[in-house]
Amino acid sequence: MRDGIRRRLVDAIPGIGGRVLESHDDGTATDKPYLVLIQGEDEGLNGWAGFGRIFEVWPYQSVASGFASVDQLGEAVVQALDGHTLTDDATGEVFTCRYHGTVGSDRTDEERDALTRGLRFLVAAVDPAEQTDAASADEWLEALAVWTQAALGTDPDWSVYCGKWPQDYRLPAVLWRVSAMETADGNAASVRVRKMVFGHVLGRTPNEQMNAAAQIAERLKQDAKIALNAENRQYVTVRECAVMAEADALRTGQLMVTLTRRTVRPEAVSSGEAPLMKEVVYHQTMGG
Repeated sequence: MRDGIRRRLVDAIPGIGGRVLESHDDGTATDKPYLVLIQGEDEGLNGWAGFGRIFEVWPYQSVASGFASVDQLGEAVVQALDGHTLTDDATGEVFTCRYHGTVGSDRTDEERDALTRGLRFLVAAVDPAEQTDAASADEWLEALAVWTQAALGTDPDWSVYCGKWPQDYRLPAVLWRVSAMETADGNAASVRVRKMVFGHVLGRTPNEQMNAAAQIAERLKQDAKIALNAENRQYVTVRECAVMAEADALRTGQLMVTLTRRTVRPEAVSSGEAPLMKEVVYHQTMGG
């Protein structure tokens, strides 16, 4: 991650002249402006979002330049990293950076004769050991992914994933995952299946992200059904769809959708040859 972040900062902010230091580097003789990159603690995320790691970036400007110059350089750092999906060429890691505010207040570093302010980023990456097993993919999620790709078809850059973020995911993207499921009696010939599904919408900008989430929610309510097998007239029904605008797109997901479907009972069960199970409920533990 570290090398990928450093490379992004060097490429995106030419004014620093490639000067991105480590915390142990002596910057007293280094021309200003420059950045200091510090790796912090790890933060557990969850099964679908992978793991997180905190990084701090400290922009350094000369005292004579004033804190306005720190503001400008800090804004350039945020624009370079926040919401961007990066690749570390050394490790092959793909990760997303999210700005998480400043570290304390403005500082005067007398030893370096500089002004600085810390910027905090949560860097989320996917653990390759926790990749989704393609053989166990959920049929409803796969159908929802196909539908979503069509709904966002005006922009071919969108990718849609099921279950967990893949290690090489790219923005903009949507992830669908099942949060809870229950089965209950429908009638003598069928069983009612209900699933609660969360949608994570990651855009390249906040506006793109919010607009896409709203567009998906509106289209879901308009279409009302998702085709599992259109030729055989097999569908799932959209019962509820809500947009949680302030929810964390990576950890929680902004879309909460309830899908239902009736499935035919096996002949042995419907004919009374086996006892009926009244109800089965499954809940996935929420994280974040």
